[in-house]
Amino acid sequence: MLAILCGLLPAGARAASRWTPPQQLTWYWQLTGTPKAEPVAATDIDGFDNSSGTVANFHAIGQRMICYIDVGTSENWRPDASQFPATVLGNGNGWPGEQWLDVRQLAVLEPIMTARFEMCQQKGFDAVEPDNMDGYENDTGFPITAADQLAYDTWIAQEVHSLGMAVFQKNDPDQAAQLEPYFDGVIDEQCNQYSECSSYRPYLSAGKPVLNAEYDASLYPSFCAADQAAGIMGALYATALDGSVYEPCFGPSPPLPPISSSPTTGTSGGQVSAPRVRIRSVTATANHVAVAIKLACAGGNSFCAGTIRLAAVARALRAHGRRSRITLLLGETHFRVGVGRTKVILVKVRRKPVKRLSPRKRPSAKRSISAVVTATATDAGGGVAVARRSVQLRLRLPAS
Repeated sequence: MLAILCGLLPAGARAASRWTPPQQLTWYWQLTGTPKAEPVAATDIDGFDNSSGTVANFHAIGQRMICYIDVGTSENWRPDASQFPATVLGNGNGWPGEQWLDVRQLAVLEPIMTARFEMCQQKGFDAVEPDNMDGYENDTGFPITAADQLAYDTWIAQEVHSLGMAVFQKNDPDQAAQLEPYFDGVIDEQCNQYSECSSYRPYLSAGKPVLNAEYDASLYPSFCAADQAAGIMGALYATALDGSVYEPCFGPSPPLPPISSSPTTGTSGGQVSAPRVRIRSVTATANHVAVAIKLACAGGNSFCAGTIRLAAVARALRAHGRRSRITLLLGETHFRVGVGRTKVILVKVRRKPVKRLSPRKRPSAKRSISAVVTATATDAGGGVAVARRSVQLRLRLPAS
């Protein structure tokens, strides 16, 4: 039996330029509780409630971080709530402690919002999710017009960009065509349930991501088919966005290179814990053309996800009869193992790299090859690790 404990990877350098979100952006959204590290390319969390350390932890596993900030309502529990004068506070929006803002009063709101965006920047976020950008369509208590809202929203985009971060349009499908040139993508809620997804075609045509959250479990997975056909990245969430429900319409992202300069431990959740993914055994399958790797995910993680790679180091014949030492990737695949569980991952051996082995090193019924199994894993605490084990494998590939 093979067993090893993974160690932490050194982190790489953070990208200096503003992030450009890709259209097929895998994502996870959690606004309450300790953020989970799902196997995605970007995670959206509350800007006030999470520290720079939490952001750095997610950067260490290669994830981009989106800063949730409310720009259209006041929230009486925020530390800057006292900065909103009564003259800009309107009707409640249906959520406890929230009141619509008079977005026409830019001289009042702009300094407050700039300070919020600067907080996101200082914590290391890559993008901003500005919530409640559609007051003009609601009973705010103010005569806000579509033009007023458009002026405020475009200012938000320009201000966030000036601070070196990407910015997503939040909802407001009716003005998507006008807002698309200013924003880097969309975060929408329930566009399938309310038949509004087609409004975001300008973003899709521009190659920008449209991220859609649905809350009605009865629509899953049927809404996934519609989202996938349209090029929208959809997922089912709990209305509370507390991490209790997450059913994406897309598969997990492979492990990504670190973004931040160094992994740190945050002061409000997202703490790094050493992943404890173990390689339990490595054996050839009965047909000798694949390798079965048994993994175990130890307690303390909400999941263990990553990539398994099978490689061989050999001498290959080069030009003029010279040989050189090379690493041949024999096969790889992704894995996801539940906490406290074991799972057998099947890695299919590729025929082409095996043929590059020198005849003396090629596997046969009587000969084994030296190979290295590498498991790159992440855990719920934001940790990322690599486990390696050298093995001897006996493979018999069918004759070509």
